[in-house]
Amino acid sequence: MVSVIHAGAVVFQDVEELDLAGIWEVLGSTPRLHREGILKDAYFEIESQGVTPGPLKCYPDLKIMPDKPLGNLAQYDVVIVPGGPGRLVVQKDPKLKAEIRNAYEAGKLICSVCTGAFILAESGILKGKKATSFHTVVDKLADYGVEPVRKRVVVQGNIVTGAGISSAMDVGIKIVEITMGKEVARTVSEWVEYCPRD
Repeated sequence: MVSVIHAGAVVFQDVEELDLAGIWEVLGSTPRLHREGILKDAYFEIESQGVTPGPLKCYPDLKIMPDKPLGNLAQYDVVIVPGGPGRLVVQKDPKLKAEIRNAYEAGKLICSVCTGAFILAESGILKGKKATSFHTVVDKLADYGVEPVRKRVVVQGNIVTGAGISSAMDVGIKIVEITMGKEVARTVSEWVEYCPRD
């Protein structure tokens, strides 16, 4: 029987578009690989949830329309939290923080890219853990009781954090590896012509 892995991405004004698009491209390739018979057991379905109504302007200036408003992130198997300048506003949003905590406490895989780690930190789920973020601000994670790590991807239990913008591809491949195994991750990496680095 084929499993569908449900992923939800949080989007907001001034989100960094590649933080979002890098993971989306990796996970979004799996339905096609399934249709072509390359992946037999599982694939991802992804949708976006807007912290505020759309259309939303990314940074820099790409416009996107969320699939639905923010709510019940715990319904997803994987929650994706990108960064960008807009995180400075939304990381204080009590509803978003509560949704992330609920999904984390439900055992869902919580993933951030770049400064999206600060949204996770504000929600309280990174305290006492190792995490990474954009190279110019990663050390500021220590203000939240987080141990900053300068790596492309850091995995701590059911939390995955990625460093700067292009590490979204690495995080996407790591999500595939965690949920579908190393061989599938290698297949997807080859399909999108990207080789992840440790």
